[in-house]
Amino acid sequence: MTRGTCGRLALLGLVVSFSVSCGADEGVPRATLDDDGCTFSGRSTADAGRFEIEVENRTRRFASFGVIALAGRARLDEAALARQRVMSRLLARSRARSDSPPPYGSWIAGADVEPAASASLPVDAGAGRYAIACFLHSDADERRTADEVPPPERSYVAAQVEVTGTPAYP
Repeated sequence: MTRGTCGRLALLGLVVSFSVSCGADEGVPRATLDDDGCTFSGRSTADAGRFEIEVENRTRRFASFGVIALAGRARLDEAALARQRVMSRLLARSRARSDSPPPYGSWIAGADVEPAASASLPVDAGAGRYAIACFLHSDADERRTADEVPPPERSYVAAQVEVTGTPAYP
Protein backbone atom coordinates (compact mmCIF):
# COMPACT_ATOMS: atom_id res chain seq x y z
CA MET A 1 0.00 0.00 0.00
CA THR A 2 1.22 3.46 -0.79
CA ARG A 3 1.63 6.13 1.80
CA GLY A 4 -1.27 8.17 0.30
CA THR A 5 -3.63 5.19 0.38
CA CYS A 6 -2.79 4.50 4.04
CA GLY A 7 -3.47 8.14 4.89
CA ARG A 8 -6.85 8.09 3.14
CA LEU A 9 -7.84 4.83 4.86
CA ALA A 10 -6.82 6.23 8.26
CA LEU A 11 -8.85 9.39 7.63
CA LEU A 12 -11.88 7.34 6.54
CA GLY A 13 -11.58 5.17 9.67
CA LEU A 14 -11.40 8.28 11.83
CA VAL A 15 -14.54 9.77 10.22
CA VAL A 16 -16.46 6.50 10.61
CA SER A 17 -15.45 6.06 14.26
CA PHE A 18 -16.25 9.73 14.99
CA SER A 19 -19.73 9.34 13.45
CA VAL A 20 -20.41 6.21 15.48
CA SER A 21 -19.08 7.63 18.75
CA CYS A 22 -21.07 10.85 18.34
CA GLY A 23 -24.33 9.00 17.81
CA ALA A 24 -24.85 9.80 14.16
CA ASP A 25 -28.42 8.45 14.37
CA GLU A 26 -29.54 10.31 17.51
CA GLY A 27 -32.17 12.16 15.48
CA VAL A 28 -33.79 8.98 14.15
CA PRO A 29 -37.41 8.88 15.32
CA ARG A 30 -37.96 5.85 17.57
CA ALA A 31 -41.06 4.52 19.35
CA THR A 32 -40.52 2.01 22.16
CA LEU A 33 -43.29 -0.02 23.77
CA ASP A 34 -42.73 -1.68 27.13
CA ASP A 35 -44.96 -2.89 29.97
CA ASP A 36 -45.29 0.66 31.34
CA GLY A 37 -46.33 2.40 28.12
CA CYS A 38 -44.95 3.80 24.90
CA THR A 39 -42.24 6.42 24.55
CA PHE A 40 -40.90 8.39 21.61
CA SER A 41 -37.39 9.73 21.10
CA GLY A 42 -35.60 11.47 18.27
CA ARG A 43 -36.81 14.19 15.94
CA SER A 44 -40.44 15.22 16.27
CA THR A 45 -40.32 16.94 12.88
CA ALA A 46 -39.84 15.54 9.40
CA ASP A 47 -39.80 16.67 5.80
CA ALA A 48 -42.80 15.64 3.73
CA GLY A 49 -42.30 12.45 1.75
CA ARG A 50 -40.80 9.14 2.74
CA PHE A 51 -39.12 8.58 6.12
CA GLU A 52 -38.86 5.78 8.66
CA ILE A 53 -39.60 5.40 12.33
CA GLU A 54 -37.73 2.70 14.21
CA VAL A 55 -40.13 0.76 16.45
CA GLU A 56 -39.27 -1.60 19.28
CA ASN A 57 -41.55 -3.95 21.20
CA ARG A 58 -39.98 -4.74 24.61
CA THR A 59 -42.98 -6.72 25.82
CA ARG A 60 -43.74 -10.45 25.70
CA ARG A 61 -46.86 -9.83 23.63
CA PHE A 62 -47.55 -8.93 20.02
CA ALA A 63 -47.76 -5.20 19.33
CA SER A 64 -48.62 -2.80 16.55
CA PHE A 65 -47.35 0.68 15.86
CA GLY A 66 -49.13 3.25 13.73
CA VAL A 67 -49.00 6.74 12.31
CA ILE A 68 -52.35 8.55 12.38
CA ALA A 69 -53.04 11.90 10.69
CA LEU A 70 -54.55 14.47 13.02
CA ALA A 71 -57.59 16.16 11.48
CA GLY A 72 -57.55 19.89 10.76
CA ARG A 73 -55.58 21.90 13.29
CA ALA A 74 -55.88 19.28 16.03
CA ARG A 75 -52.97 18.87 18.43
CA LEU A 76 -52.36 16.02 20.85
CA ASP A 77 -51.86 18.32 23.83
CA GLU A 78 -55.27 19.95 23.19
CA ALA A 79 -57.14 16.68 22.72
CA ALA A 80 -57.21 14.73 25.99
CA LEU A 81 -60.57 13.26 25.00
CA ALA A 82 -59.19 12.08 21.63
CA ARG A 83 -57.08 9.41 23.36
CA GLN A 84 -60.12 7.94 25.08
CA ARG A 85 -62.08 7.97 21.82
CA VAL A 86 -59.22 6.27 19.97
CA MET A 87 -58.86 3.59 22.63
CA SER A 88 -62.55 2.71 22.64
CA ARG A 89 -62.76 2.74 18.84
CA LEU A 90 -59.61 0.67 18.40
CA LEU A 91 -60.73 -1.93 20.91
CA ALA A 92 -63.87 -2.46 18.84
CA ARG A 93 -62.23 -2.12 15.44
CA SER A 94 -61.08 -5.03 13.30
CA ARG A 95 -57.52 -4.40 12.11
CA ALA A 96 -58.29 -6.65 9.13
CA ARG A 97 -60.47 -3.87 7.68
CA SER A 98 -58.19 -1.03 6.62
CA ASP A 99 -61.18 1.09 5.58
CA SER A 100 -62.00 1.82 9.25
CA PRO A 101 -59.83 4.82 10.17
CA PRO A 102 -59.44 5.96 13.78
CA PRO A 103 -61.98 8.65 14.71
CA TYR A 104 -59.75 11.72 14.64
CA GLY A 105 -57.79 11.22 11.45
CA SER A 106 -56.76 8.73 8.82
CA TRP A 107 -54.43 5.78 9.27
CA ILE A 108 -51.19 6.54 7.36
CA ALA A 109 -48.88 3.63 8.16
CA GLY A 110 -48.62 0.68 10.51
CA ALA A 111 -46.41 -2.23 11.48
CA ASP A 112 -47.07 -5.38 13.50
CA VAL A 113 -44.11 -6.36 15.69
CA GLU A 114 -43.48 -9.68 17.42
CA PRO A 115 -42.62 -9.86 21.13
CA ALA A 116 -39.12 -8.61 22.03
CA ALA A 117 -38.44 -7.49 18.45
CA SER A 118 -37.72 -4.34 16.47
CA ALA A 119 -38.81 -3.18 13.05
CA SER A 120 -38.79 -0.21 10.77
CA LEU A 121 -42.07 1.59 10.11
CA PRO A 122 -41.97 3.19 6.64
CA VAL A 123 -44.03 6.37 6.37
CA ASP A 124 -45.03 8.38 3.29
CA ALA A 125 -46.68 11.57 4.54
CA GLY A 126 -47.57 15.02 3.30
CA ALA A 127 -47.42 18.17 5.41
CA GLY A 128 -49.46 18.00 8.60
CA ARG A 129 -49.57 16.75 12.17
CA TYR A 130 -49.41 13.05 12.95
CA ALA A 131 -49.82 10.94 16.09
CA ILE A 132 -47.44 8.04 16.74
CA ALA A 133 -49.48 5.31 18.40
CA CYS A 134 -48.60 1.98 20.03
CA PHE A 135 -50.99 -0.94 20.52
CA LEU A 136 -50.47 -3.88 22.86
CA HIS A 137 -52.42 -7.01 21.96
CA SER A 138 -53.86 -9.53 24.42
CA ASP A 139 -52.07 -12.73 25.37
CA ALA A 140 -54.76 -15.00 23.95
CA ASP A 141 -54.94 -15.71 20.25
CA GLU A 142 -58.31 -14.22 19.34
CA ARG A 143 -57.92 -14.33 15.57
CA ARG A 144 -60.76 -15.70 13.51
CA THR A 145 -58.52 -16.09 10.45
CA ALA A 146 -54.75 -16.39 10.02
CA ASP A 147 -54.49 -12.91 8.44
CA GLU A 148 -56.45 -11.09 11.11
CA VAL A 149 -54.79 -9.33 14.03
CA PRO A 150 -56.98 -9.23 17.17
CA PRO A 151 -58.05 -5.83 18.51
CA PRO A 152 -55.53 -4.28 20.89
CA GLU A 153 -55.95 -4.63 24.63
CA ARG A 154 -54.20 -1.31 25.35
CA SER A 155 -53.24 1.66 23.21
CA TYR A 156 -50.93 4.59 23.77
CA VAL A 157 -50.22 7.81 21.93
CA ALA A 158 -46.47 8.30 22.16
CA ALA A 159 -45.94 11.62 20.39
CA GLN A 160 -46.99 14.15 17.84
CA VAL A 161 -44.82 14.60 14.75
CA GLU A 162 -44.94 17.72 12.58
CA VAL A 163 -44.32 17.10 8.86
CA THR A 164 -43.56 20.16 6.72
CA GLY A 165 -42.87 20.93 3.09
CA THR A 166 -43.75 19.17 -0.12
CA PRO A 167 -42.56 15.67 -1.09
CA ALA A 168 -39.61 15.73 -3.51
CA TYR A 169 -41.23 13.15 -5.78
CA PRO A 170 -44.25 13.78 -8.07
